[in-house]
Amino acid sequence: SIINCNTSIMEVKNKYYNKLPDGKWKVYIQLFTKKDSKQRLYLKPGITEFWDGDARMYFNNLTEEDSFVKHFDTKVMWSKIFPSKAEAEKVEKELLEYFGDKVDMGFKTGGYSEVREYNHEKWIAKSNELYN
Repeated sequence: SIINCNTSIMEVKNKYYNKLPDGKWKVYIQLFTKKDSKQRLYLKPGITEFWDGDARMYFNNLTEEDSFVKHFDTKVMWSKIFPSKAEAEKVEKELLEYFGDKVDMGFKTGGYSEVREYNHEKWIAKSNELYN
């Protein structure tokens, strides 16, 4: 029905289109898993001005010919809000350096250069630091 259609459009808008207030930015780490086995393959540090870290995947799928969600199941493993874009970029850069070299996923899409191999030991060590 039309009401359900409008409701779901509003839900999508509320979930993905709400920006953080006062020039704040969020740093997130997105996990990419194999669709069938849920095997952890890659992670992607990034920044967004939106409340929901998954907004990045939503817009990537909406605007790109090839997208992360066409190839993987995705979820935000960690996120934190910072007072400015500059501070968020600094933390993102540190995470990118920490998690190592760029990977070739076999396709390119917006943000592909930020994708890193998932390494469980590195993730556990970093997550202890990030969550404490």
